[in-house]
Amino acid sequence: MAITINSTRENDTDQTVYFSIDFDGTKKWHGDIPKDADPQAHLDAMEDTLKCGILRKQYPEADVPQLEDKTALESFEAWIAGGAKNAELTETTVTPAQPAVDAVMGTRTKTAEESEEVTTTEIVEVDGKMVQREVKETVTKQVPVTKEVPLFNEAGEEIGTHSIDETEEYEISPSVAAVEEKSETVVVRAEAVVDKVAWKDTAE
Repeated sequence: MAITINSTRENDTDQTVYFSIDFDGTKKWHGDIPKDADPQAHLDAMEDTLKCGILRKQYPEADVPQLEDKTALESFEAWIAGGAKNAELTETTVTPAQPAVDAVMGTRTKTAEESEEVTTTEIVEVDGKMVQREVKETVTKQVPVTKEVPLFNEAGEEIGTHSIDETEEYEISPSVAAVEEKSETVVVRAEAVVDKVAWKDTAE
């Protein structure tokens, strides 16, 4: 018999069973089962599951694909027979195509720098006396650029000139070139052999 019950321990809500299982050599393990279950029948029914658990402990980094028409145990054993290798994993990133976008243009008042001399008054102490003096400084600011245009009356007769602000066109947002769909595949995990970990028996 593949599974031999060594001992059991009653717990409040279940029972712990210590057993030996013949699988790639004899291994001692334990598990909790329902309190009213027959240990031998219960573990015999779980034999394949227990064997998978043993393999999972021996190959903790295994990435085992489930084979069609195969049990989990058969798939794991086939993975080991194939060299215990985790397959290469790749990841593909797709950048969708984007249509070209024209620049968005707008109109604004044209400005120019203008400098002017500004005089301010300050009071300072000079030789122990409070002296009021004027301070001149040059201030530069942006002012609208204007132009003179003819001015007409309602009859269409020119009666003089009128000053208006000049305008200029500017780019609100730049044009964007069309982009073709692009697909890029990179290796996120290289194929690798998974080392087998030595089994450690459960002590009763």
